[in-house]
Amino acid sequence: MNLYRMKKSTIEIMAPLTWLQGAWTGSGSGGFPTMNAFEYDNQIRVRYLDEAFDVEPLIQFEEIAWVYENDERRFKHWETGFFKPTEDDRIQFYISHNTGRIEVTYGQCVKIDPNEKSFELILESNFIRNDVGLKTAHKSFRTIVLKNGSLNYSLDMTTEDIADPTFHLEATLERSTY
Repeated sequence: MNLYRMKKSTIEIMAPLTWLQGAWTGSGSGGFPTMNAFEYDNQIRVRYLDEAFDVEPLIQFEEIAWVYENDERRFKHWETGFFKPTEDDRIQFYISHNTGRIEVTYGQCVKIDPNEKSFELILESNFIRNDVGLKTAHKSFRTIVLKNGSLNYSLDMTTEDIADPTFHLEATLERSTY
């Protein structure tokens, strides 16, 4: 089946995510039952190629985080990946982490308001590969909300130790020029 002959137009499926194009900075908090709570700074960059979007509507995502330890800002996490449409009119988000973890998630935009350029994207993983030595993540649940010009991001997860979806992190970001 040709990926670009779907029930919905791939442009229609992916259009809300184009509103994220650019740089975003902010801060957040995190924790998990198996780790201490923490505060962090967050940068997200989203981009796509106008000339390629009609042919293959990929949207690139990059996130970098720094934590504060002993009043010092220290690099903590870097992940990058792509959003793309699927044959069943969902959005796939595949991500590679600097730690050696790879995730493939699926979801869809809901509560889309084209006039305000707002939406909520809800994603759930169906594949996670954990590199040797990493704590094993089993499932991830991500929510990305664009509303009133702010980007809110949250992640819940399950692991080898915690079977129920549990809060891991959340951040609020604003448009930036970084």
